[in-house]
Amino acid sequence: MNYEIIQKLMVSVAVLLITVVCFQLFKFYARKTQKKLKLQDTRYFAVKRFMVFLSAGLFFALLMLVWGIDVRNLWISITGILAMIAIAFFAVWSLVGNITAGLIIFFTSPFKVNDTIEIMPEEIKGKVLAINTFYTLLIDDEGNEINVPNSLFFQKFIIKFRNSGHKDFLADNGEINGDHGEDG
Repeated sequence: MNYEIIQKLMVSVAVLLITVVCFQLFKFYARKTQKKLKLQDTRYFAVKRFMVFLSAGLFFALLMLVWGIDVRNLWISITGILAMIAIAFFAVWSLVGNITAGLIIFFTSPFKVNDTIEIMPEEIKGKVLAINTFYTLLIDDEGNEINVPNSLFFQKFIIKFRNSGHKDFLADNGEINGDHGEDG
């Protein structure tokens, strides 16, 4: 091995040890101050979290100095990677939103297959044929199939009509029916 690399490795280990020792000392004094001033634990944990980020930042900055890494090149690499990640998240956001909405619809059952619903204010009305991962399939009075993205159900008002095979929400005397939501 090259003597220069061995020297940089030794300095890197020393920087790591110094950073850990400083962090432990700061943590000890923070805990001592917290007990002395009778501060809440949440304040101590906030200070400890700040010290972790500060120690990690200091450690990486010192390592960059030891290894001679140019900050401009590192900044360009980091921003390039973050831009690619942001584009990827933006590209799949709609898909993930519809899948999540489909799972919520599946487990909470605000409506079921064969229910008649209307999405307001668009006035999209139809009978539910299927609830899929990405969309819900409705059929309107004229026999047209309508694919509605599942995420739309959480952004709009949904009217579920009584004549869709479920028990009425209101009893004949105007009181709320106790068995609403049960299939019957």
